[in-house]
Amino acid sequence: MGMVRTEESGLEEWACPTCGRRILLHWPPHYVKHVLDTGDEQACHIARTAEDTPGGPSGNHETAAAREKRWLRETGTHALTPHARPRFNPSEPV
Repeated sequence: MGMVRTEESGLEEWACPTCGRRILLHWPPHYVKHVLDTGDEQACHIARTAEDTPGGPSGNHETAAAREKRWLRETGTHALTPHARPRFNPSEPV
């Protein structure tokens, strides 16, 4: 899916050129998703911006940081802090 425009409210309109799916998104921490046109609901949609594509708008190849940022956005995975405390005491029975 590609970003079409950004509204003054911060909502971004995204569209799939293949199936016609259109959505409005507001990214976290105030996540909002409005489906404007359903398109193919069985398809796997991945959001891409011009900066995500190799040889993006400046003609440069994607940097390692840009690849990591895209991967985190596409997978929904959040980076873990190295000193995160476990939620339970590993020496105690679960």
